[in-house]
Amino acid sequence: MSPLVGKVIAITGGAGGIGESTARTAYAQGASVVITDREAGPVEAIAQSLGERAVGLAVDVTRREDNERMVATALERFGRLDGVFLNAGIEGEVGPFDSRSDAAWEKVFAVNVHGVRLGAEAALPALRRGNGGSIVITSSVAGLRGAAGLSPYVSSKHAVVGMMKCLAAELGPENIRVNTLNPGPVANRMMQSIEEQANPGHADEVHKSFEARIPLGRYVSNEECAGMAVFLLSDAASGCTGNTYVVDGGLCSQ
Repeated sequence: MSPLVGKVIAITGGAGGIGESTARTAYAQGASVVITDREAGPVEAIAQSLGERAVGLAVDVTRREDNERMVATALERFGRLDGVFLNAGIEGEVGPFDSRSDAAWEKVFAVNVHGVRLGAEAALPALRRGNGGSIVITSSVAGLRGAAGLSPYVSSKHAVVGMMKCLAAELGPENIRVNTLNPGPVANRMMQSIEEQANPGHADEVHKSFEARIPLGRYVSNEECAGMAVFLLSDAASGCTGNTYVVDGGLCSQ
């Protein structure tokens, strides 16, 4: 039996990419899923394509009441909450450190850091009602190293690694596990945006230069990242907390 059978998982940033793949993988392994994103239409369509153990919901992660509504929906529809995948994030603008506006920094941190904080805060009462649970936060290999031109994004991804470490230390005695998923370059929309911003009109060249640094010679897939997220959300990872889990094709080995 899959270690996710009977679990209820809420997912932010679920309309595509890693979030959608995680929702589909978790559902296939027996979990019920609350799939959220800023717009209702895409996540409702994904939920409908999955079946009765899935629900789609519009959630702006920067709003406390939206995060609370996500948790309330899980409790109302499925009676419990066992885990949250706090995956919503934005790449922001690419450019030199001293050319980023206050608004550019604030926009990235509102989603990538405060959105994670609000999601975790909303989930904790429900997780405490059960026999513990799992919080998985999407960081990045950018949360473990630096990257020129991506100061707001990189800083935000370092911040959630620190948040994860604090939460894991605080919540371990309550059997609530907290970890980060740290993907390398992923073949999805976010990386396409970064490539185009890095060298407008020459995204293919940027893509090839990134791939050349990866020992496996390719970007990782949404599904490969989802596999790690689902593992961390499941009872198979019952001894795993307070750590960063990298899916990067070997990028960080160098």
